[in-house]
Amino acid sequence: MANKSNGAIGKAYQYLREGILSGDLPLGSPISEMEISAKLQISRSPIREALRRMETEGLVYRYPGRGTFVTNITRKDLEEIFELRIMFEVQALNTASRYFDDKFLEALERDFADLNPDSQPQQYYDANTRLHRGIIAYAGNKRMEKFYKQLQTQIAIVTRISARDPEHFVLSRERHLAIVRALKERDVEKAKACLTIHLEEVRDRTIKGYSQPVPLKREVH
Repeated sequence: MANKSNGAIGKAYQYLREGILSGDLPLGSPISEMEISAKLQISRSPIREALRRMETEGLVYRYPGRGTFVTNITRKDLEEIFELRIMFEVQALNTASRYFDDKFLEALERDFADLNPDSQPQQYYDANTRLHRGIIAYAGNKRMEKFYKQLQTQIAIVTRISARDPEHFVLSRERHLAIVRALKERDVEKAKACLTIHLEEVRDRTIKGYSQPVPLKREVH
């Protein structure tokens, strides 16, 4: 029974998380446990448990007597997220740069170099995630990794917001390649400078895009 219950919680969590990150469940929208229960063919109990987990991750918030809603990220939230992200990643790069192996960096360079305007959006998101998570992972600071992980879901949401900008793809591809190539050259200061420029540009594009919000939609693959 416990395994079945855990499976239902995981099913509800995955459905809700994907819906929020894709924009099928827009920021600030109410979440209907009844509708999700009918759609997934599970009881409302595992849905509530999944929502409690998502609340701790900052994906949803609960208003007593009103229900549960998808989190609505504010400009202040974005500023705080990027302040922490820049601080974590640039600091982590000091240590991570000593441990990146050539195969990892060559694979990353290939991933970004192969991207083009016809690439599926998920290809970009996957390459982006491998680089930025890699910086934290290779630093080997478990406490930093734990705190960064708490930001990851919100980072994923704001990445989708910044991607609305038509110039985002081309500029971001070039910025990522500059970071990876500096790391291949073992030029840590150059890599840190490229990373800082990249994250500040993403921050500015995200805030600009969020000031004129439009519903996020699931990409057609």
